[in-house]
Amino acid sequence: MTDSPIDRRQFVKRSAALASAGMTVAHAGLASAASKSGATEITFPRQDSLVHPPEWESLNPGYWKIENGRLRRRLSNVGDRARRTGFPFHSESKGGVMETEYDPSLPAGILYRRDHFLTGRYSIDAQFVYHADAADPVHGDDPAWKMYQRGDGLMGIAIGSKNLLESFNRVTNATQIAWSDDGKLHVISRGKATRGAGRQQVGAEREAFDLSSGDLVNLRVDVVPDGQHAQLSIVLSRGSDTVRLTQQISVGQTEGYVGVLGRGLIDFSVNALTIEAEQAPPLTVRTSPCLACYALGDTLQKNDAGEWTVRFVGIFESDGKQAELRIATSERPASGWKSVSVAGHAKIINNDFRRNTAVIEAVLPENPGAADLYYTVWKDGGDVTADPRIGTDAVGPGTGLVGDVPESGNYVGRLPRLVAPYRLCGLSCHAITSGLQQKTVNGYTITGGNNVWQFRDQPTEGAYAHLEAYDFQVMVWEDDVWYMELVLYPPSTDDAYKIVTQSICGPTSRWQLMRHWNVINPGDHDYGMDDVKGPEQIIIRRQDGLGQDASYMRRNFQIVHHLITGDEEVDPLANPKKWRAWKMPHRDFTFVITDSRLWRSSQNVDVWREHGWGAFKSLYDRTDPTRSLLGEEQFAWLQELLATDSSRLMCLTGINGLHTIWTGGRGDFESGKHPMKFSQRDRVTADYAGWVKAGADRVLELLGGRDGVVTVYGDVHNGSIMTNQTHRVIESSFGPIGRSGGRGVIPGFGPQMKDVDGRDLTIHCLYHKEFSDPNLSPHADGEPFYWNFLEMEFDPGKEDPSIDLRIRNLVDPPQQTPRGGGSLQTTASQTGRLPASRLPQIKTIPDAEVQILDLNGRPIRGTTSLDDGRIVVSGLVDVDPGEQVLVLAHRDEMSEVKQVHTLPVDEG
Repeated sequence: MTDSPIDRRQFVKRSAALASAGMTVAHAGLASAASKSGATEITFPRQDSLVHPPEWESLNPGYWKIENGRLRRRLSNVGDRARRTGFPFHSESKGGVMETEYDPSLPAGILYRRDHFLTGRYSIDAQFVYHADAADPVHGDDPAWKMYQRGDGLMGIAIGSKNLLESFNRVTNATQIAWSDDGKLHVISRGKATRGAGRQQVGAEREAFDLSSGDLVNLRVDVVPDGQHAQLSIVLSRGSDTVRLTQQISVGQTEGYVGVLGRGLIDFSVNALTIEAEQAPPLTVRTSPCLACYALGDTLQKNDAGEWTVRFVGIFESDGKQAELRIATSERPASGWKSVSVAGHAKIINNDFRRNTAVIEAVLPENPGAADLYYTVWKDGGDVTADPRIGTDAVGPGTGLVGDVPESGNYVGRLPRLVAPYRLCGLSCHAITSGLQQKTVNGYTITGGNNVWQFRDQPTEGAYAHLEAYDFQVMVWEDDVWYMELVLYPPSTDDAYKIVTQSICGPTSRWQLMRHWNVINPGDHDYGMDDVKGPEQIIIRRQDGLGQDASYMRRNFQIVHHLITGDEEVDPLANPKKWRAWKMPHRDFTFVITDSRLWRSSQNVDVWREHGWGAFKSLYDRTDPTRSLLGEEQFAWLQELLATDSSRLMCLTGINGLHTIWTGGRGDFESGKHPMKFSQRDRVTADYAGWVKAGADRVLELLGGRDGVVTVYGDVHNGSIMTNQTHRVIESSFGPIGRSGGRGVIPGFGPQMKDVDGRDLTIHCLYHKEFSDPNLSPHADGEPFYWNFLEMEFDPGKEDPSIDLRIRNLVDPPQQTPRGGGSLQTTASQTGRLPASRLPQIKTIPDAEVQILDLNGRPIRGTTSLDDGRIVVSGLVDVDPGEQVLVLAHRDEMSEVKQVHTLPVDEG
């Protein structure tokens, strides 16, 4: 930054030279040149790109591209005909009709300059090139849609935004100054609320002129404050044609970020912006070339060569050719990171479902169960590991990034040693809207939801400030990780990635991703439409005319599956088989990822009536024994895994609510009138896995068939820990992070209770929007909002492996009393159904994999022997005393089999 004046002609000349070399002024550090007589000219790089320059920010980056040294509108994108709607079943369940015909015209999109927050007196000169009028309707389009009407097309600038993401239908403060394609000049701002109405659009307009292809257009805006108001003087010119417009507006509507805007199907580009601001020098802004590069822990494996490999997914802010990883056993290698050999590399790819991502298969230098590992990320030969945003004006009010944790972005990636006790963090419902929580002398308050903190990557100041003290190894991002459609149904791949990266690539989330192993298991909202599940979601990707754009849904499924698995190619129509199990290097703990959303039977229980058999009502019931929760293929996989896996402890995620303890819809539903009987057509209750009662019962029986199994889930916006008293299965929920509105609790809720389906439960913990414990006590005054995560600890190294579960507020240190009125500390022997028999005391090969089978070779259960060869299993659930079983042990080249008779449990 320089405070000395610079001659404007010299500045423009130097700017043009930099632009011809492929650099923007901001890249060169010259955009900060400002003084009383100074000016900043902003031009665009010469290299073509689908991605706007990093010095700019938008909620809708898909509106723009760089072409021939200009910022140009993008008029067509994959999935740009999405609409705001849930699955069609939602409308029907609320007594409405799902309209399948709709107008997909898009609102205005605004691209803001990050480093220019203007106040006081200033001027803006914008230079445009008009390329073409809106095209005629294509076959199948309705000519009455807004995008085909004269006047819908807008080209101009925006001022006065308090948030860099004010765009689309989220414009609350910005004043728009634009030419419209019906030949008019407009000032569009937001007026004060009138009684009984919200803030209204107000403004002025003046007849201007039509434009032709190739026309050069200049738009100049002068802002002169005078007390509580400001005078706008606007000049629109094309050659000798000039139109002037003046308007007085509130001075607050002129104070803020400046950007360019576009709407409709008119084709134009922006050559440059020149900003003169006496009282608002440019901000100091840094961006992060690497938005994140995270290890997918569930891809960890040992290859045939004996090397440990894991897959990383890198997301980069702009175009590039190649990404590399360097991995070491030291955080500061003696000869520097450049001397560390490359552990893996991959091309950076752009296509219909990838936006500057790289999938890197990395070879680890050491067994991850024996040492902490550290890594750096390199893009086109440069180290891009650090996060330069922290400590600059890139974070803070108006940016959408809280940026107060960690203290510095000068960290390298870390893969914590995978050894018992295993410590996992459960995260869910990471939404990015509705204000920021701040601590005051009177407790906590949430402010700014419709202004500077309309968007934010973390919901509270100090979120995860104590995260390192928990010593987590694995972050479990479970269900509704990024809410792709919460703010808008993203009309481009770029817009979808903006929502994803805003949620998981802000300074704090990036740090979490890059300092831990990760498991990402998305929910319905992550795919871009509420309540996506079952066979319906396959149909809606294949068939147009069902209320949502099929290409939008196909694109979203590709994006999500790519980011959570690292798959380079994704079939847009297939149902992804993303169930998987991650066994730790010491083979003593397994984390299981299931999918109860996409692999379940249809939600529609009235299929016969709705297809012409009107005399029959609801021949299928949610309790029908034919209803499936996981689908036959996934269930069979899980059944085999639980019977054969040798880990002494297992944790499973992906089934959101086996126990029906949460209420359904509160509207005109049977479940609203009679909360202990769920309506068959209540989509809120149908959103729970437990709505499919028979499928849930089947899974509970399976999980209770062995000891040491815990199931955890997100999405219901409540933290809880409970135990099923029949199957002794532990189930925990966690979240939200940023969202609220937790599901209500059913009548009779308490420490000892029955769920809707009559299952006996012990509730150890409840952390709810309204309640602080299972006794339904209200929260104390001054408490932080209940945003939370689940602290999990599994220690299979003990003779009776231990399980510890605690709900934590985002701001809590580990020494804080756990939230929700209690926690759970138990052992494997206290889980699973009570055994029918046990093994005699036997010894086999020490530290071996052990399989217990019946005489026909059918697996009964797996385990491991201790270091003295003993087999410690609390019992066999479904094997009668006196039956003969085979005990097969193997380690390396050694194996041993024993045939033994089971004993009664109570026999010494």
